Amino acid sequence: MDLLSDYVKMTGRTLSAPLAGFPGVTLTGSTVAENLQDGALQSRTLIALNKEVDFDIIFPMMDLTVETEALGGTVDWKTDEMPTVRGNSVETMDDVNAIVVPKIGDGNRLNVYVETCEALRKAFPKKLVWAYVLGPFSIAGRLMGMTEVSIAVKLEPELVRAVLRKANDLLTVYVNTLLDTGVDGLMILEPAAGMLRADDADEFSNSYVKEIVNIIKSRGKTPALHNCGNIGHLIENLCATGIEALHVGSVSDPFAIYPRLPENVVLMGNIDPTETFLRGTPEEVREAACRLLDQMADCERFIISSGCDVPPGTSIENMKAFERATTCGDCVGAGV
Repeated sequence: MDLLSDYVKMTGRTLSAPLAGFPGVTLTGSTVAENLQDGALQSRTLIALNKEVDFDIIFPMMDLTVETEALGGTVDWKTDEMPTVRGNSVETMDDVNAIVVPKIGDGNRLNVYVETCEALRKAFPKKLVWAYVLGPFSIAGRLMGMTEVSIAVKLEPELVRAVLRKANDLLTVYVNTLLDTGVDGLMILEPAAGMLRADDADEFSNSYVKEIVNIIKSRGKTPALHNCGNIGHLIENLCATGIEALHVGSVSDPFAIYPRLPENVVLMGNIDPTETFLRGTPEEVREAACRLLDQMADCERFIISSGCDVPPGTSIENMKAFERATTCGDCVGAGV
């Protein structure tokens, strides 16, 4: 596949790709928990959603627990809310050594997303389909605790490196399996790295992210990185991992970030997923999209998106309002 930046420029318009899956649960009368544990159901939900709205990239549902759970973390479930990791399963080097990197689907839910990506690729052969994986430092933060891992970076760096190695051992297998489904790209979700200084981010996140990026590029696919935190101090470091797209959150200023990107990196973002998509009216969604498109109108390597995952409970009407604003020419900045 050609570089994403070339593809984006070739289209001659601003692509639209919100990180959206959960709004579809109303279309299948299902729950969040059911979809995150059943690939066939998640596929039906996402296919139904993406027949209601027409965006340029299709994503599975975002689950920030599945890799951690596969490495021994305990997940708490609530029917209509996102699952969360309970407690800290790694405190010592003995805990790290006890972690067994499993096969896909062997006592874990990784196969749910493999099955989902296979179905999406088959259902939408002419669309870009991307997968997700949680980044290595974010996995470490969920296994060790976010406060604990930030302290351990300074006081027990070898422990953190050992956890990161386990994380990347799992991700190497998982990423290759996801790419085998025929997806066009893979977005690494690494929000925890935003709390690190630039030099620590390079050592404890970016160097490991680069390993995953190299795998994706070796397969001829698009590597992207998502960080919805305060990353103004990290932009150049994140791009140095070799990514082709940087997806930023609503706390970032995309217009200020864009000039700092290399010419071969696309910027994605960043409509507020909660205040705008979930809590806003369709008109407020449209207005937010139009403002951002107008602001970024001269930025040819920009894809308009949500700032993070669009939450459960977001109405289909709001998703359609975003579609009309960004793909149907309702906004001047849409370039169509």
